[in-house]
Amino acid sequence: HQEDYIIKMSMLHNLSYSQIYYLKQKAGLAGKKKAKKTKKHKYNNWFEKLTLTDLKSLCRASKLAVSGTKDELCIRLCNGDLSGDYAYEYAPERFSRARFEAEMPGYGSCDELYGSSRNNNAASLPPAQQGCKRDTAYTNQQLKDLCRDKGLIVSGKRYDLVLRLLQNKSGVGGAPKRAAGTIDEETGEFQPKKRAKSMKPPNVEKLQERIFKKCFPSQEVKQKWSNNKYKYHPSECMTYMSNIIEKEIFEKELFERGEEKCAWELINVILNIITVGNEARRKEWAAEHSGRGIFMMIGGTEFELNRCSDNLKYTFLPQLVKAMKATSKKSVVAELSGKFLWAFQSRKLAEIPQWDEYDINDRSDWQNRKWGSFKEILNEFVPRKGDSSTEESDDEEEEEPQTRFFSMTKISGEPAK
Repeated sequence: HQEDYIIKMSMLHNLSYSQIYYLKQKAGLAGKKKAKKTKKHKYNNWFEKLTLTDLKSLCRASKLAVSGTKDELCIRLCNGDLSGDYAYEYAPERFSRARFEAEMPGYGSCDELYGSSRNNNAASLPPAQQGCKRDTAYTNQQLKDLCRDKGLIVSGKRYDLVLRLLQNKSGVGGAPKRAAGTIDEETGEFQPKKRAKSMKPPNVEKLQERIFKKCFPSQEVKQKWSNNKYKYHPSECMTYMSNIIEKEIFEKELFERGEEKCAWELINVILNIITVGNEARRKEWAAEHSGRGIFMMIGGTEFELNRCSDNLKYTFLPQLVKAMKATSKKSVVAELSGKFLWAFQSRKLAEIPQWDEYDINDRSDWQNRKWGSFKEILNEFVPRKGDSSTEESDDEEEEEPQTRFFSMTKISGEPAK
């Protein structure tokens, strides 16, 4: 009750905040005072951030004297012909009211039409950016591009990039590390050495884990997302899956090498993730709330195709058609992936009416402009039982599709409820 007593006494005797804090401190109720923030050291240029050894290396590569104190070396590098261009780091310029008023005299009136002596004062003002950063300086990406153009290695920190550029320009201070490649004698441009294309068959099991983790991250990860991240996440996932199909199947020429089964196993994994979603999380949620009457199903376990229509129309669906055409026989498509393709069509594409007859464009042939319905093309390669142009007859049930990587629930011809 000591704190209540101190509050009552402070109200009775009109004590100041410092007197109340003194009484609380004597009673052992006062918290520790906040430590004063240490002021950050202000650098006048980027060279002041480096160590003495680094400065000497830059001076040596710039053909400058290496003797003297650290301040003398920094001044020498800032005024050097070769090193002066790298004296500052890049940062966008901030708003300066004094410079704005000097460059726009009488803003809001007609003074700027007739001229003013205040405009002459703009050149005498200091830059809006102070310290070691300027908006005219090189960014790290620009330094990497310079190194790449000259055939130098682009790895390392800013100091490493600047040192390589200075060594390459002056020819002093050591030989810079060069990237693998050759210089074209005619153009003088550096041609990097191309890596040999990997033809190793894809590890479908590992790719399934990566794709599933990308499409359905944990709740802890989602809590850090912004609204835009939620909005564009399905589109990013669709692009990610399309890139995997292009890289692991078509670039490795699995169909040309006769490895059709491996190619369709990877496509089936992707179609299953899109069609079924995070079924394990839904079952877990239903088991937790069973016996409690009516409950709402958990969200975020279905893949939302309506947010990635462009990726679907111009990339993913043409890839599926390309894979069907690259397979040796139509019967092979029906045997390896018929169930998964029709499940994707009936559950995902048909759940939105305007997508039931979804038109796709073969972008590889712009002159002929080949358009067609994915459902029509699918019926051509994998005709459904009964009426080939409509839904499957209800008398016969589809078998449950199985692979060695996952098991799907029984698929019906109706869209998912």
